[in-house]
Amino acid sequence: MSAPVLAATAIALAGLLYAMPSPAQEDWVSEDFDWEAAWEEAEEREREEQRLIEKARQVNEGELEFQSGAPHDDAARMEKHLVLDRYSLDSGWAEMNQCHYHLDPAPAVEIVYNPDRTRDIRITGRDGVGQAEVDGPSVQMREIERGASLCVEAEVLAILPHPDKAGYVVDNGPFMRRFLDGYYPMQVRLEVSWPEGMLALQKSEPPAQPGLAIKANPRGVTLDAHFEGRFESRLHLVRGPATP
Repeated sequence: MSAPVLAATAIALAGLLYAMPSPAQEDWVSEDFDWEAAWEEAEEREREEQRLIEKARQVNEGELEFQSGAPHDDAARMEKHLVLDRYSLDSGWAEMNQCHYHLDPAPAVEIVYNPDRTRDIRITGRDGVGQAEVDGPSVQMREIERGASLCVEAEVLAILPHPDKAGYVVDNGPFMRRFLDGYYPMQVRLEVSWPEGMLALQKSEPPAQPGLAIKANPRGVTLDAHFEGRFESRLHLVRGPATP
């Protein structure tokens, strides 16, 4: 039964509780019946249903919203590390290490990767996950406990020539924490590293802002994001002084 129907049921019940009995009904209506308490109970049911309806309306449907407040210690978190080298500049492929922490409890969860940009997926560790296996471009998990974690390694097509400018682009995402039709808060740390001086960060989209911190140095760049919805990152990198 949907929430609006439940709300209507509560309202109808309130009306019934307020109705006075007819003479023919007086023989089964107790004189001790607490009409005031029954009415308050019906009103509380209606208020609860309205709260559920409002909560459903507020569920994020995918729009990116950065969260400026500090995340909870047990909030869902993903860390991804890309290791670029000179071979990556020619082929586009790089090593990836990725870990998911504080997973939500569920009988089954899958992590899906782009099949054209991911190969050789390997599970390197898990905790609080009853079963986990690689199935094509995805990792299938079963019997996930609250706070569980899982780590994988893979080769990914991570860096490509910039379509319009000099240099390269590193695209990542979309990152999301999705359940049914809603998107919920999560944290993502993205690290891209390279030999010192090989590359330099030219631009990041989206730019740094509350909820998205970006730090760059001669050996790489790190993004820390706290958000709801779908988060996609594009890094514009150029050759550094150590690149022949």
